[in-house]
Amino acid sequence: MSQQTSGPSGGGNEEQDRTNSSPSSETEGAGSPGGGPQATSRQPVEEEVLSPTLFSFLEPALDAIGSFSTPMVIAGVIALVSGAIVVAFVSSMRLYGIIDIIVGAVLIGTVALIFLSSVVAAFISRTGRYGVNSLIMLAAFTGIIIVISIIGFENNRRMDVTATNQFSLANRTKELLKELDQPIRATAFYKSKLGNDPGQIMRRLKVEDTLKEFSARTGKFSYRIVDPDLKPDVAAKYFGARPIDFVSESVVVEGTDTEKFDVVSPRDQAYSQLEQDLVTSMLVATGKERKVIYFLSGHGQRSIESTSADGYSQLRTGLEQDNYRVEVLRWDPVEAEVDVPVDAALMVIARPTAELPEAHAEVLDLFLQGQNRDGTPRREGGRMIFLAESETDQTFRNFLIRWGVIVDEGYILDLSRSVPGNPNILRLAAYNPQAPAEIILPRGEPLQVSFMPGATALGLLNDGLRLTLPLAATSGESYLIDDPERTEPVTEGEDADRKGPFSPVVLVRGLGPVGSPAPATQPADSEFSWLVVFGDSDFLANSFYGRGSGADLFLNSTNYLLGDFSLVSIRDKAFTFREFNLNRNEERFVRWSSWLFLPGLLALMAAFVWWVRR
Repeated sequence: MSQQTSGPSGGGNEEQDRTNSSPSSETEGAGSPGGGPQATSRQPVEEEVLSPTLFSFLEPALDAIGSFSTPMVIAGVIALVSGAIVVAFVSSMRLYGIIDIIVGAVLIGTVALIFLSSVVAAFISRTGRYGVNSLIMLAAFTGIIIVISIIGFENNRRMDVTATNQFSLANRTKELLKELDQPIRATAFYKSKLGNDPGQIMRRLKVEDTLKEFSARTGKFSYRIVDPDLKPDVAAKYFGARPIDFVSESVVVEGTDTEKFDVVSPRDQAYSQLEQDLVTSMLVATGKERKVIYFLSGHGQRSIESTSADGYSQLRTGLEQDNYRVEVLRWDPVEAEVDVPVDAALMVIARPTAELPEAHAEVLDLFLQGQNRDGTPRREGGRMIFLAESETDQTFRNFLIRWGVIVDEGYILDLSRSVPGNPNILRLAAYNPQAPAEIILPRGEPLQVSFMPGATALGLLNDGLRLTLPLAATSGESYLIDDPERTEPVTEGEDADRKGPFSPVVLVRGLGPVGSPAPATQPADSEFSWLVVFGDSDFLANSFYGRGSGADLFLNSTNYLLGDFSLVSIRDKAFTFREFNLNRNEERFVRWSSWLFLPGLLALMAAFVWWVRR
């Protein structure tokens, strides 16, 4: 038996051992039955089968969704943008805008999750890092702009660069807006379709610009433009059932806390006193100032302080409920140095029984002409209500004649309208349809019957300097009887009573006493004098107050006379048209510089950037 020689490392034996130790499973049962040489065969090895995961079920669906990635991303971007626009600008559809943003975010987020590896790789790559850096810089720049805008909005300064300060408010207006202690809302009633009236269009633009300037000065002033045709309920809140044409172009200034409001209407075609009227309405609505009514005393007039049957204490209460301040103006009948207070908006002379001194008459004349006793101008022309009687003293009659009103003697007996059984009491029911709606149609409801005991007739003088208008009239079966004890008219003969109709209430707007020279130019509305004369004073006494619509007739007349009276004096800014006049050379310079300067500057900047980066 020969000895095997092994190498130094013994590698031969190891090779032989590996050969002899081949697995028996490869030859087991593979030989022939006769014990011959075994045939070698290899059976396949069974692989281990793993249980399916949840992702394997979702993968086909995600692949199907991913195939629509491009339209999903586009739809998501559109949804985000449209939703943001709706949320920012359409407050009534804000919920739908939020839903739109959520849908867009879900679409883009779904695509990002499906292709998460690609998205992450895109951000990690060099290009992605640059993109992320750009987005961060853009977000930082946008944030800085937003912060600067917020700071600038909270600390802004408005500058009026017009030559005549068209968009600047008066100092008095600025102070009032700054000192507002309660919210104020202005409601301007303008129809959506203004037609072809250029004056109305210009007035609306002026109203909107002025209200916008008011609101820009303080956060407590707001305004709105309301079409009375589309929102009649809003108009009815302030004007009741008055016609839409009456409501149109009116501006209501309302105090939220006081629940008081004042109405502003155009005085002229240019709305020249708009700012002044708005400031007055704000003072009234906030209760800071009130228009003052003075009842003259010292000539036997009725007293607003008396609670007796002959007194006017209930009338005073009615005026104060209408937000007026009522005062007594006492003039000594023997004193000549008298004057009307500067704050007097309306003077009431109620049934004087004594004489009117000439010095007092001159002061009253000056008051109606808009002047003080020393000749200095008042803020506006005077406004007066005179309650006359058939026995009014001749000196007061002469005063009224100078202003175009004649007080007759006697009382009116209306056979068809006087109170049955008491013919001295006139039932006044026929109001002039041409009279101001503020007087005869308060809040759209017509006045009812007014009862006037012993009312006398009033005549009118028209010399071309005044507008005279009867506010009511008696029937054609009325007579003026000079004897208060007689209740039957004399209809025939030389002693027959004068037959009507008569007017016991008149309205006069004048430019001065009768015989004054005609003005050379068209006067402003503030220069006119206003006068309402009643031919009776008993219908306002405490014993008769509240019977019929007599008190409403007086209060409505007061509201009409003081409707446009101003508590402040603010001059309106005159619009000046300024042309840009150039000669030929200047025109060429402006034209060519505007065409070439900016493009040339951009070209130089582009060339400089190219030179630096080349």
